[in-house]
Amino acid sequence: MPVPLRSWMAAVGDIVRAANAAESPDVLLGRVAAGACSLIGFEYCAVLLADSRGERLQLAGSSGLTADYVAMVADDGSPLIHPPGPDLDTPAARAFRENRTVVVPDVLADRRHGRLRVLAEAQGYRSLVAAPLGAATARSGVLVGHSAAPRTFGVADRELVELLADQAAVALESARLRVAQERTIGELSRANDELRRGRALQEWAEQQDHALMGLAMADVGLPGLVSALATTCRASVTVEDAGGDVLARAPEEGYRPPPVASRHRAARWAARAGSAHRCSAMRVPDGRGGRPGAAAVGHPPRPEPEVWVVPLVLDDDLAGRLWVVDPRGGPTSAERQVIERFALVVGLELRHQRRLAEVEARASGDLIGGLLRSEGLEQRTVVARAAALGHDLLRPHVLAVLAVDPPQPVDRWRRSVRAATEREVPALIGPYEDLEVLLAPAEHDPAAGLRRAHENLQRALGSGATVTVAVGPTVTRVADYAVAFRIAAGAARLRRTARVPGGFVDVRSLGLSALLLETGTSEVLRSFARRQLAPLIEHDRGRGGDLLATLRTWLSTGCSTATTASVLVVHPNTVAYRLAKVERLLDRDLRGPDVRLELQLALTVHDLS
Repeated sequence: MPVPLRSWMAAVGDIVRAANAAESPDVLLGRVAAGACSLIGFEYCAVLLADSRGERLQLAGSSGLTADYVAMVADDGSPLIHPPGPDLDTPAARAFRENRTVVVPDVLADRRHGRLRVLAEAQGYRSLVAAPLGAATARSGVLVGHSAAPRTFGVADRELVELLADQAAVALESARLRVAQERTIGELSRANDELRRGRALQEWAEQQDHALMGLAMADVGLPGLVSALATTCRASVTVEDAGGDVLARAPEEGYRPPPVASRHRAARWAARAGSAHRCSAMRVPDGRGGRPGAAAVGHPPRPEPEVWVVPLVLDDDLAGRLWVVDPRGGPTSAERQVIERFALVVGLELRHQRRLAEVEARASGDLIGGLLRSEGLEQRTVVARAAALGHDLLRPHVLAVLAVDPPQPVDRWRRSVRAATEREVPALIGPYEDLEVLLAPAEHDPAAGLRRAHENLQRALGSGATVTVAVGPTVTRVADYAVAFRIAAGAARLRRTARVPGGFVDVRSLGLSALLLETGTSEVLRSFARRQLAPLIEHDRGRGGDLLATLRTWLSTGCSTATTASVLVVHPNTVAYRLAKVERLLDRDLRGPDVRLELQLALTVHDLS
């Protein structure tokens, strides 16, 4: 029976609307199959599409098929397009291969398709017609209509099936083009978004450049630069010198230093990068090789923060490093450029500070030399020069000397000593003879700071070098600086050549003994101490006695036997016995004031050397 034009147009319109409505392919092809059943009178209909490898026809849409039948033609059961023999061939595969409509009026009479009878019995059909989709152009699949009874498909039926197959091919192509168009539109949209983001980042980077130039012109110094970079990157920023001493850091709250667990690894890695990556921001490897960090059994590892470092290279010399710790989400390329530009300005600031330090060191050295030399500058000239450097030498000052053996570059420990001693007034530091001399206002006693500086320097230098610090007497008159230097230098030279060299000594606690350090050389002082104490030293070394310790405590406690016994936690009779033995060994009377003074001086020299 001819299909009414209205019905045909309604079915085609339904398919077109489904394609334009962006319905999924299985829904669209299901509409095609349902339309075929309605227009041509099929009980069952299926649309199969060739897979991407061109090996099988996969069920893509259907009408009336049972779930068991669908399972039979799914996956490995789907029709092979090029079966190895007729036993596995199907009308659908043949229609696709030969690009023509294949009709089977009665399945029971068919001998060309080996799988057909099994499939027909499973679904309950006796006849079918299979037409390729897009027969006039590129084939994409097959439309197969099934009837429950044997049926001879006339020319009109075949034409309708072929028209529906062509309509399905057009709908699929339209859907494919629409998907491709949407993909292209999406890519263009993403590209436009990326361009907008790129322009925004570029504008942001230019704004940061202007801000950076403003900071440089405003001369905010290293702390201001570091604080601005920390705010810009929303991260913790640290600037350190080549030796690892922190020069500046930010922010004030929530600051995160480079992780202790990875800082040495990162420093070595950054040092190996050297000048080849000068002022280039590099992500520091976490050292875990992609594996989780070590953690207790049953506990997840604690992730290390992301760490970026920029080597600060001046004149092919690694002057320091700029660390950026835990930037949120990692820096973008524009943010990296900003970090690198900040690093460049930080490097220039370090160069400026280095040159200022060199100029200050030369000026301080000239001033200290003129102050300490016997034929030095006239006092009024020295005071005026010191005032120009911000130091009032008419106020009481403490003079100290420092030495590092073997000699080391002085920039680093000069800065450490100054940082440890500065309060309201900065210290004056400069070289004289083979020592570094420090003058600090006496109202802020620098001894505690110098002791910390000595410990920090010795720890930083390790066992390969020794640090000696000697704090001299407080100076109240300009003319007495030379005397104070000779006393402090004498103590330092004794310590530098002692059995265990290096250390910290405050000669202000030595009393009259300090006068020896002004006039005597190291060897003369040691000779004096040996002459006075040799019998006691040999006795204690050979017999394991405590004569030296007892004598030292007795003299330091005002020659009190009871106090000495209390300090040494022994009986007073033991102290008396030991002192009597001291008198016998030295052949001297400890009751004589001159004897006590000489022995006190000898013990001081012995302890220093």
